[in-house]
Amino acid sequence: MRHAWMSAIALVLFALLSAAQDEDLSKVEMKVIKVSGNVYMLQGAGGNIGASVGEDGIVIVDDEFAPLADKIRAALKGITDKPVRFVINTHWHFDHTGGNEPFGSTSTVIAQDNVRKRLITGGTMGNYGSAKMDIKPA
Repeated sequence: MRHAWMSAIALVLFALLSAAQDEDLSKVEMKVIKVSGNVYMLQGAGGNIGASVGEDGIVIVDDEFAPLADKIRAALKGITDKPVRFVINTHWHFDHTGGNEPFGSTSTVIAQDNVRKRLITGGTMGNYGSAKMDIKPA
């Protein structure tokens, strides 16, 4: 029974991720939510982005999809004119690391060693059964 529920949840999750991947990202609007003090959350498409504004710049946690990089930067400009100095990848999924290339040209991207390895090699996302998606190396 538990396996059936997990498979059902995985299928729904991958359907949503596939839809997000096929979504017209030009229509996505970035929503900025102040969490507390100098900490914010940005919502767009894919995983949410955490942002912490410091004296010398911004640290963001995850960076969604590459085509949204300019929209993310614009949303952050509504908070501060300071640059994004660091991007922290929580894990290797494309909806959390897709913006690494555009942000990486002006920021330092930080991740655990296994995240870096997985981004370089690509791999299969899913439960290795009924739900799976092959991800190309980044």
